[in-house]
Amino acid sequence: MAPFTLRWGIISTGGIATTFAKDLLVDPATREVTDVQHAIAAVGSRSVPSAEAFITRLRNAGGASAHGVSHAALDSTTAYGTYEEVFADPAVDVVYIGTPHPFHHPNAKAALLAGKHVLCEKPFVMDLAELDELVAIAKEKNLFLMEAVWTRFHPIAYAVQREIHSGKLGRVRRVTAELSSYAHLDERADNDRMIDPKLGGGALLDLGPYPSVWSMLVLHQHPDNTDQAPQVLDSSQRIYARNGVDELSAWTVRWDGLAESRILCDFTAWTPRDCAAVIDCEHGQLIVEHPLYRPERYRIVPHPSTVAGSSESAPPPPRPGQITEESVHHCPIPAGNGMHYEADEVARCIRDGKTESARMPLAESRVVQGWFDTVRKQGSSVLKDLVGNAGK
Repeated sequence: MAPFTLRWGIISTGGIATTFAKDLLVDPATREVTDVQHAIAAVGSRSVPSAEAFITRLRNAGGASAHGVSHAALDSTTAYGTYEEVFADPAVDVVYIGTPHPFHHPNAKAALLAGKHVLCEKPFVMDLAELDELVAIAKEKNLFLMEAVWTRFHPIAYAVQREIHSGKLGRVRRVTAELSSYAHLDERADNDRMIDPKLGGGALLDLGPYPSVWSMLVLHQHPDNTDQAPQVLDSSQRIYARNGVDELSAWTVRWDGLAESRILCDFTAWTPRDCAAVIDCEHGQLIVEHPLYRPERYRIVPHPSTVAGSSESAPPPPRPGQITEESVHHCPIPAGNGMHYEADEVARCIRDGKTESARMPLAESRVVQGWFDTVRKQGSSVLKDLVGNAGK
């Protein structure tokens, strides 16, 4: 049977949209996929020449993307000077939204109202009310809707879940996850998307989705979890004075009866490369290495075994099940950047008539968006009292 071909409309021609579009062109066989494939039916930008230039860059990209070019994935691509024309194009099955954060809601809403399925970049929206409105429209129109949290679909994400959820490491005690990136804020213009409040600037929304991934996969989806509404226990923000957005946000979430997670995102430091996420368990630790958004290696390490207060003491005998030796596990992405995995999920869901993904359900997007709202409202950034565009 021939693979199902999903026809994409791409709106925005910036960096993340370019990466996503290039990944659509990677040979599915490189990731052992034979049931779905992708074509780009339309590209929307602020002008037709801009959209045409984007398509030309894709055709000339080479490397892993050359497969799609040579297999007709761009042969029928139409360049449009407005997003509305992409939404109206009957050749488009699903729209990928790669615009800045504050435009996700209006762009996704317009696409859904035009009858298109939607994959929307993270953070999904600016506040929970916007997300609830999108979900309501998608359900009313029986359309697929998903937040593009690509890391959830990487080989390592499944591998880490198997390790933790199998019980091999015993009970989960705590998860800590950090994504920090020294962003040279003082060197950026006031209208740079990283720090411009009008573009949703700040570390919380730009970086926050990534460390949240690991808490959701490990704890929220844990077979022993019964808390579907984990709450923020405490939060803190440090404000970048020039623009009033957060340069650092940190918060703690508790899953009642299971464990807690501490999440950190920071524009003024770097993530520790060898321990971006640490899952502390009864018998040892599982450590995910940086880059946290696209890791390919994790380690399982023993707990420190030296008796407290006596560095010369012999270590105590291992307890039943305790990890005694470190092991290293590689989970490479064989070709492309890794966004094609989420695209494959979208294709299968739409092919099968599903309106949301079991791997990235809308209820879980709602949980994380709720954390962002809470941290923002408890902080003192200029976005503290932001009200989104729901109902407009």
